Amino acid sequence: MKIWHSYGSEHSMDLVLIGKFESVSGAEAAIERMEALKALAESERSDDDWRCRDERMPDALVDELVRLKLYELGRSDVDIYAFDHSVERNGSIIRIWTEESEIQGFLKVLLHLGARVEVFSRHDWNEDGTPRKAAGG
Repeated sequence: MKIWHSYGSEHSMDLVLIGKFESVSGAEAAIERMEALKALAESERSDDDWRCRDERMPDALVDELVRLKLYELGRSDVDIYAFDHSVERNGSIIRIWTEESEIQGFLKVLLHLGARVEVFSRHDWNEDGTPRKAAGG
């Protein structure tokens, strides 16, 4: 039997990130990089045990980030792409949905490619920008 000894929390942020680009090509470039980062994260994901985490980046990870010209990303920024999330593009707008609170890797890609970014929790806001009504209120 294996007993888990670690800190954890419910992943229930229900965040939406919206990146608005000046052009469709900017949004397409972001999608291409996010797809590459997802594949990279799945193949090079670090150990998520925070007590003994090795923050060194393998050469394969460094080489791919250089190829993608994403010099500002660190190992934890890439790791987030291995977690459950959805990405959708509609013209020059990208929407990302995630339950995670760690979103810096998504933000860095969007901002690096020139997006104007909006972030909100669907616990408090509807996708049309209106506030959600409190239960019983």
